[in-house]
Amino acid sequence: MNLPPARAGSRASRPLHRAAPLVAAVSLALLALLAPRPARATGDPDLAFWTFETDHFRVHHPQGLAPIAARVASLAEAIYGRVEHSLGYAPSERTEIVITDDSEIANGSASTLPYNAMRLLVSAPEDTSTLGDYDDWYLDLVTHEFTHIAHIDNTSGIPALLNAIVGKSFAPNQVQPRWIIEGLAVVSESRHSSGGRMRSSMFDMYLRADVLEDNIAGLDQISSVPFRWPNGNLWYLYGSRFLGWILDVYGPDTLRAVSADYGASLVPWGINRAIRRATGKTYVALYEGWKDHIRRLYAEQIAAVEARGLREGARLTHHGRTVLYPRFVPPAARGAARGGDEIVYFRDDGHDRRGIYRLSLAAPAPGREREEELVARTSSASRPAFTPAGDLVFTALMPWRNEYYRDDLVFLPRGEAAPDGDEPARRRMTRGLRASAPDVSPTGDHIAFSLNSKGTRYLEIARLSPGGALSDQRDLVPSARFEQAYSPSFSPDGKLLAYSAWTAGGYRDIRVVDVATGSFRQITRDRALDTNPVWSPDGGTLYFCSDRTGISNVYAHDLAAGTLQQVTNVKLGAFHPAISPDGKTLIYVGYTSLGHDLFVMPLDRARFLPAPPPPSDRPDPAAAAPPARMQRYPYNPLPTLAPRALTLDYAPGTYGSNALTVSVSGADIVGRHAVYGVITVQPDAPAPDILFGYNYGRLPIDLGLRAYHAIAPRRGYRIGGRDVPYDERTLGIVSGISYPIRGEFARHTLSASFSAIAFKGKLPIGAGLDPYAPRTVLPPQGTLNVAHIGYAFSNAEGSADAAGAARGISVSAGLDYAGRETGSSYSTYAFSSGLTAYAAMPWSGHHTLAYRVAGAVSGGRYPRGASYAVGGYDLESLTLADTLLTGVTNSSFTLRGYAPGVVAGRSYFTQTFEYRVPIAQPDRGLSTLPIYLRRVDASVFLDHGGAFNRFDTDDVALFKNGSLLYSPQLHTSIGGELWLSLNLGYVLSSQLRFGYAYGLSPLALPGGQLYFVATNSF
Repeated sequence: MNLPPARAGSRASRPLHRAAPLVAAVSLALLALLAPRPARATGDPDLAFWTFETDHFRVHHPQGLAPIAARVASLAEAIYGRVEHSLGYAPSERTEIVITDDSEIANGSASTLPYNAMRLLVSAPEDTSTLGDYDDWYLDLVTHEFTHIAHIDNTSGIPALLNAIVGKSFAPNQVQPRWIIEGLAVVSESRHSSGGRMRSSMFDMYLRADVLEDNIAGLDQISSVPFRWPNGNLWYLYGSRFLGWILDVYGPDTLRAVSADYGASLVPWGINRAIRRATGKTYVALYEGWKDHIRRLYAEQIAAVEARGLREGARLTHHGRTVLYPRFVPPAARGAARGGDEIVYFRDDGHDRRGIYRLSLAAPAPGREREEELVARTSSASRPAFTPAGDLVFTALMPWRNEYYRDDLVFLPRGEAAPDGDEPARRRMTRGLRASAPDVSPTGDHIAFSLNSKGTRYLEIARLSPGGALSDQRDLVPSARFEQAYSPSFSPDGKLLAYSAWTAGGYRDIRVVDVATGSFRQITRDRALDTNPVWSPDGGTLYFCSDRTGISNVYAHDLAAGTLQQVTNVKLGAFHPAISPDGKTLIYVGYTSLGHDLFVMPLDRARFLPAPPPPSDRPDPAAAAPPARMQRYPYNPLPTLAPRALTLDYAPGTYGSNALTVSVSGADIVGRHAVYGVITVQPDAPAPDILFGYNYGRLPIDLGLRAYHAIAPRRGYRIGGRDVPYDERTLGIVSGISYPIRGEFARHTLSASFSAIAFKGKLPIGAGLDPYAPRTVLPPQGTLNVAHIGYAFSNAEGSADAAGAARGISVSAGLDYAGRETGSSYSTYAFSSGLTAYAAMPWSGHHTLAYRVAGAVSGGRYPRGASYAVGGYDLESLTLADTLLTGVTNSSFTLRGYAPGVVAGRSYFTQTFEYRVPIAQPDRGLSTLPIYLRRVDASVFLDHGGAFNRFDTDDVALFKNGSLLYSPQLHTSIGGELWLSLNLGYVLSSQLRFGYAYGLSPLALPGGQLYFVATNSF
């Protein structure tokens, strides 16, 4: 909203009335700042943080995570020297580490600007994670992230000189393809431990499938952000294998030299120059040599597999991407209309909703797919379970305390379905428990599950009521710190429970525990990954998966004889076995280069193979890190809050000359505080523009405050019969809060802000005023205090293959008001709202119908009140090059086929219909060059709308002049666009649109508008 003026003479003369606006403004500002509201700050405001400080690190942690923080501190000090030796560099300044336990996933991140920082999540890898091969999770995690620090922070030459002048702002090693950055860290995590993804059989399977199916990723694909499976894992997978091969061929110092060379480069993207100086060859040439190497490697591996005789199932599904946890549906849950065996399983194929799907094993009609239906929507990779009565129990990632998303158990009664996720029949069994992988006892009175807490997973058991209520929860097998318990499975008689356990040293083994006593025995004890045990119907055999040959297969353990046999012998991998109730059929999750799918094969003991011995070629786990010298004290945000660098911008200013803008910002590592400041200096301006801002994250709300001083040239002052330019000075303070309400599949956001602004012009009077000249017109001055409230809602869903969002809606509304009630000299108001809706078409091809409607009305006595302009793309002021360089896109209230801002007023209305069609996913670039075409989409559209000061309803008519809703104040255009989705500079995403729009009203551009712009779809 623009600044508002008051009518001449509106200022009251009595002192009390002069003070009233100020008192009201201050009161509302304090109310917005201090009123307690149940909203969310950055992180949990209830957490008290502490710090362990060592020679090279500061580890910040919530009070309850002190033991983990102390261990991370000791590991970090031990890793410091190892990584320094490998990379030839380690930072001299302390690296800040913050650890939190607010996520169910295992992950971490690292950054070097404006200071070296690592953010680590406490949770260990989940059941079948690609990160699951480790001997010490925190050793892998800290090694990986600190390798990023040592690699990216390695800066010298002119970039280091610039950092010394303006602060730490340049990190050339950051401007590289992600496969170099992540691949090097994976090599490091694997070479400094006895695990890591370089040894992962699952990662090896991903690459083996690409080789066998002639789907090896191009260097262009791994150098960008590809659509193809396994998506971002390509960087870690291909980068580590490729760089590891380079180190094996050219020596361990190769990447040390490359990092130092590239870190001294002022101009980025010259990655081939850096590697050529170290090896004599470019990455392009080296990649061809590496591809020959892996083809030979996997040909030898597959020859050995085939020599034993293949044991592979028939493919049931063709979804790809993520398919997990098949389970046979018991007869009680099938329903009268269904016949034959059925299974349920978790699916996330990128096309349809994630959740648990039901699949019939009955042979489909000729030319038709097997019948599938979404039984229960869930975002968590859930392992489904059934009660004897046929009720479904599964895991869902659900909001808790409006702060966290945690895994909880959900109960769905027999015969019910919950494809939308908000059905009343869907009952939440736990709240914030972090429970997953449920299994119900055959009698239905107990439930077992895995519980995640502070980096350890526990095997839990509880009583289960017929309605899904839990009681008497307890540990069934105590876990030592950092141990993990996965995928419990009751025996058919309910007396035993099998599960997979990770224990210190990198052991992932199968255990069987007596439910009554809690005593257990080891079925396996080796460095193979043994996972997902299930029982035969008679309880005599335990089936599980193991990668003891380097390829995951299904094995059968005879409990009475103690013998082990190999059931499958596949080329790629077999996971998550499910045994039919008659014991004659095996369903397992297999793999292709497109991802996971379900496979089926008969269980014929005559075809079982002798089980090979477990692997014995693993190095010993790294010795325990010695305790580091450290001190502990309450967290202090100041060392990381202080701004570290200046950002300079030189561009045209408001006074006709160039303006220099200097910006600084700072944020503490925990996220409690953030500050920023901006000063803009123009040679012809009477004073600089100044802005200060502060965000506070220790309240139950997101709170921001900013204050500014600005000066700008204005018109609207008339004296002596002449219009005289003048300078207007503005002082303002703005406070705001926001409150997100988190749902499982939707999000509401409430917001409020208050802006207190005082503005006054410096009015030149001059000499020799003529008493007979026209009346002097004074420009507005005074205060404008605007209160804002807003609301937003969205349940829009994306898709990997649709052009933009595929289904759902987004709604927003906002009200701005200024008047005497807010202590304002002027009255003004503006109400705006908008709605977008997406509908997936029921036919093939991932077509989408998208609709957007938006509008606003404003009014009041402020001459500079809200004004809206509606028109087409601005192709002159904002060129394609401007957008690509600045990131500012053409958007706003678009009416394509018309000049930009062709109509304006204090109100507006627009609506757009778009029919969107995916054309292709080229997923290709030019080798390692920093430009990549991800996908091409097309749309046909209809735009309709206008802007006006007063809408005349008398002229509105239906079906007039070729328009569905005709008004001379509303305008229509039609057209089509081709969308090009690009990645630039390895990391930046942009959408370019080449289109033609034809306006249907007299204000339209003659002959239509042909355009090529950078923008984003709604």
